Amino acid sequence: NGAAPAIRGDGARIRGALGLGERPVILLVTRFFEFDVARVAAAFAQVHAQAPEARLLVVGEALYPAEGAAFYRLIDEAGLREAVVTAGWVPLAELPDYVAAGDLAIYPYDDTLVNRTKCSVKLAGLLAAGVPVVAEAVGQNTEYVRDGHSGLCTPSGDAAALAEACLRLIGDAALRARLGAAAADLMRTTYSWEALAEELLGLYARVLAGRRAGAAR
Repeated sequence: NGAAPAIRGDGARIRGALGLGERPVILLVTRFFEFDVARVAAAFAQVHAQAPEARLLVVGEALYPAEGAAFYRLIDEAGLREAVVTAGWVPLAELPDYVAAGDLAIYPYDDTLVNRTKCSVKLAGLLAAGVPVVAEAVGQNTEYVRDGHSGLCTPSGDAAALAEACLRLIGDAALRARLGAAAADLMRTTYSWEALAEELLGLYARVLAGRRAGAAR
């Protein structure tokens, strides 16, 4: 998948509306079905233990209600309900505002055969918007998120590594800015729909040229 041109959102409006203030905000745009919810709950608990001012902003609703219920049950059991802000399903036109409200985003991903073959529009959109992302290193995630350049990658299934990467970004504004800018540039130059279309047209041209050369012989 390619990335559409990013729309600059009004993150301050969302932060004000949700009472987030100047707290560090970790964004999770999700439908709760591509990862083990227990891992994300555990990772955020580790982040909160060292950065109690941090908030997890959840945008989206569970595709399977049981998964969403399980996540919030774990959050309640950990005593973190006040640290998790649930936006739910938001209109597409307002999504850029919610994305802009995050200081960083996480993209958890189980290492499954299906996930290895997927190409996430959500991840492309976050990167195009210039959000520094911590993504689990599965499949095409590692093409979009080049560790240390356009984001940070952690091993799939490792809650401690996910938490450590989040804490690293929370504590380093310059790193967040550098990764976010590089991510936006990569999506604009390499993974825009226009760039991908040109690449595909070039492939077609080479195939047709090869066929013509073969016919001439």
